[in-house]
Amino acid sequence: MNITGIVVYAKPDRCGAVREALLAIGGVEVHAISPEGRMVVTVERANDGAATDALDAIARTEGVLSTALVYHHDETLTEESTSR
Repeated sequence: MNITGIVVYAKPDRCGAVREALLAIGGVEVHAISPEGRMVVTVERANDGAATDALDAIARTEGVLSTALVYHHDETLTEESTSR
């Protein structure tokens, strides 16, 4: 399991469209949006490759100016830990 927290900097007038585009990316949640265009976003994906793909998609989203990684956790889940 790969969990990543990022701040997305978007054009303030594009926040609504950016939010909708981000929510269309699998495993992405938008938790907060400031009037200045900063967004608190988490990405939860199965592995590093899938997380990287999601982060790249976020960075390429129209209206996104930049992104900043603020948290990352990667844990290998065993069958025992997923059956709880």
